[in-house]
Amino acid sequence: MSDIDYAALLAQSTDPICALGAEGELLEANSAFMAALGSVGDRVVGRSFVDLLHREDALQGREALSNAGDASLQARLCGSGTALFAWRLTSVVDGRRLCLGQPVAEAQAANTPLARLVRHVPGVIYQYRIRPDGSSHFPYASARFEELFDLPPAAVRDDAAPLFARAHPDDLPEIIASIDQAARTLAPWHCKYRYCHPDGRLRWHEGNATLERQADDSLLCHGYITDITERHELEQALEEERLRLSNILEGTHAGAWEWNVATGEVIVNARWAEMLGYSLAELEPISSTTWEQLVHPDDLPRAFEQLNAHFQGKHDFYEAELRMRHRDGHWGWVLAHGKVFRWTTDNRPLMMAGIHQEISDRKDAEAALRRLATTDPLTGLWNRRHFLQHLEQAFERYKRYGQASAVILLDIDHFKCVNDTYGHAAGDRVIQYTAEVLTAWCRTLDVPARIGGEEFALLLTDTGEAGAHALAERIRHALEVLEVPYDEISLRMTASFGIAVMAPGDLRYEECMRRADRALYAAKSGGRNRVEVAAAWSTGKEDA
Repeated sequence: MSDIDYAALLAQSTDPICALGAEGELLEANSAFMAALGSVGDRVVGRSFVDLLHREDALQGREALSNAGDASLQARLCGSGTALFAWRLTSVVDGRRLCLGQPVAEAQAANTPLARLVRHVPGVIYQYRIRPDGSSHFPYASARFEELFDLPPAAVRDDAAPLFARAHPDDLPEIIASIDQAARTLAPWHCKYRYCHPDGRLRWHEGNATLERQADDSLLCHGYITDITERHELEQALEEERLRLSNILEGTHAGAWEWNVATGEVIVNARWAEMLGYSLAELEPISSTTWEQLVHPDDLPRAFEQLNAHFQGKHDFYEAELRMRHRDGHWGWVLAHGKVFRWTTDNRPLMMAGIHQEISDRKDAEAALRRLATTDPLTGLWNRRHFLQHLEQAFERYKRYGQASAVILLDIDHFKCVNDTYGHAAGDRVIQYTAEVLTAWCRTLDVPARIGGEEFALLLTDTGEAGAHALAERIRHALEVLEVPYDEISLRMTASFGIAVMAPGDLRYEECMRRADRALYAAKSGGRNRVEVAAAWSTGKEDA
């Protein structure tokens, strides 16, 4: 309610009325209030309403003020002698509330000035009396009663039944039960219910009241009822949205996060912590520093790059695949999605929210597919396609920087005899042992591959002819002395080697491969179990 509304109310009333702050301090009062108090405004403004009451009534005044909702009490003012006033306190709205007073002798009169004043108060101020025989009625109701219930106050002055008849059938039992409970305990009454209007409209009401037992054993309720339909619909919409979001997060098994970019504070749900093997309590308080410590150091630069791109408006969303450290020490993959939903006035990110999805299984599957596409299933070495890709990259480096590379091709001698004599299982065992020898002699930067049935290849980075020849001889000798166990026998083997080094006249990487292949053919033709080096590139006539 605006200041103008309060001023109008204060000016209209001939009964004591004042405006109080949220803490019960007096903000302003009308002349009737000051007259009853026997004081002037500048002496009491800012003082607590309780301090202005008769000391014997101060306790119930303090109890009434402790409730931010509607409340009522009967109390005397300090300067009013024995004059007892019935005070009605409205709910605190925007830090203010009305305190309406009437002499108790007139409080129930329908034509009192209070009835005109409360017309400005949203909702209905009322008195509801429960007689000893269980019947009930409304001795007093403010002017908005008819607006709220589509019933004139006179219709319920002697019998409240017409009002209860319009309560929603599903809510009526709860209304009656709540009234009975309050009547038994004299505890404050509170209830939310639906009310059916004659024209078919359905509205939500909220009621509050305090109860007093009277001398005739009846109960007198002092209360306030307001229409909360719009608020209820908003709350319901928010709850539905919350449930929808909760179902989406649960269905996607995602961890949700909200980040205050300005302060660094991060709020996450239980699933976010669970993905990393923690409970929320074990991680809290969570900040952006916590997140940085959990992300793999190699992935942080890419994450910040994506964040900055989103902050600068280059991307509508932030998205990054990250490894995060699990509680047990392993690194698990997560896919992070997010978006800034609140910016500062100078267009800087303020609040951001998003989700984490666990993608370790997907990354493992992708890695497995890459292995299938690039490796030989029998030996685990690279396959021919992947080897040629590396060879092409090495050739590009050679052409650009002069970094020499060599190719070694080797073929197991008389391999067909192994298959024909002992079977293909024995042949597979020989191939696997050959692969182990190659891997043992290779450097980490070299590329070993199986490029055919019994044919293997090695790409030696930054290696010339002499280095390639020395390595080939060591591998040849290791294979020559190798014994391959199979069933109850040991299989022996030898291999022939062909070497070629990239040359200035090579136009394509395949030319180095062809020279190594010719050298391998020469080794086999020359008696096998030997190493041959291809002649340096000249005119290429030997290809004719």
